Amino acid sequence: MEYVFVICIFVVLYVYFLFPLLLKVAGLCAQPVETRPIEPFVTLFVAAYNEGKVIKEKLENSLSLNYPVDKLEIVVASDGSTDNTTEIVNGFSDKRVILFESLKRGGKNSVINEFINRCKGEVIVFTDANSFYQSDTIKNLVRNFADPNIGCVVGNLRYIDEKTSVAKGEGLYFRYESKIKEFESRLGAVVAATGSIYAIRRELFLPLDFEVANDFAHPIQIASKGYNIIFEPDAIAYEKATSGIREEFRRRTRIVTRGITAFMKYFRTYRMLHGTWGFCFISHKLLRWFIPFFLIAIIIINLMLLESPLFRIILYAQLAFYSLALIGIFLRGSKFGKPFTVPFYFCLINTAALVGIIKYFTGNRQAIWETAKSTR
Repeated sequence: MEYVFVICIFVVLYVYFLFPLLLKVAGLCAQPVETRPIEPFVTLFVAAYNEGKVIKEKLENSLSLNYPVDKLEIVVASDGSTDNTTEIVNGFSDKRVILFESLKRGGKNSVINEFINRCKGEVIVFTDANSFYQSDTIKNLVRNFADPNIGCVVGNLRYIDEKTSVAKGEGLYFRYESKIKEFESRLGAVVAATGSIYAIRRELFLPLDFEVANDFAHPIQIASKGYNIIFEPDAIAYEKATSGIREEFRRRTRIVTRGITAFMKYFRTYRMLHGTWGFCFISHKLLRWFIPFFLIAIIIINLMLLESPLFRIILYAQLAFYSLALIGIFLRGSKFGKPFTVPFYFCLINTAALVGIIKYFTGNRQAIWETAKSTR
């Protein structure tokens, strides 16, 4: 039983600490990406459902980007919006702004599949209505496509308004994730994109399954064709962090459910577990999704081994950690909550992962993505 206990602890430590360290070391010998200023025709693709609160600001931000006017189109694909989204888009006279409408709501992937062939871009940049780009973001994304081996470039999402414990935890988690993406990028093996800011070569697009998140499906498809997927830290987008526990919990749950859905649908077709990308996928995503089961096993086995003073100390350490997370729930949003942010958010995302796995295997999946209201 002690061996199983040690293995479970090792898996947790490997996923969160040893794997990033291995990536960092492996990346020291990698060849840098060939970048140079290029200006392909770019489509900025915004899938929108009832985004009336933010779409005007999004389009104003997009029109102000530092990219040639004759090399950029901004496509808003309305997914059956019932608010004033389409009226606001139609109010823009700039010819770069193009509205495509789907009268019936089918989900984000539905409008991507429906309208992508009507886009002119050699490079498609996928973004969200509530994400706002720095002026040179598109230039910094597309310069990487000067390297013919690059198929997908993932941008750098930064959160603003990190006031609550949830928002602070989300921001901290994304900074940690961005560092892992930097290390994966040196190997050309970034596992997942960020839905609000990533670019792909138009010719590499394949239709998306409705149950799979587009920012996970595209890297899988592109990696399977032998192209590299990299992270561009200087292509920056800003977004409000979610402020409520319930919203963030639901979001993290959906991410895991849709991630496992993608794995189960694609792993045979696209040989997901092969090569460097496959190694990164197993270590970065697959094992992390199942970390809750290892954490539960650690507690159960620990309770069975209390005769040893060492195992009693380990149990006390676990109880202390989870107590800090519990305190973090009650102190969220207060000036005293900061020290509890890490244990609180760690427990939140792993509990959400557990629920996400259960939802997948019980058939409770969601094809239509619901946006968090607090981010608008």
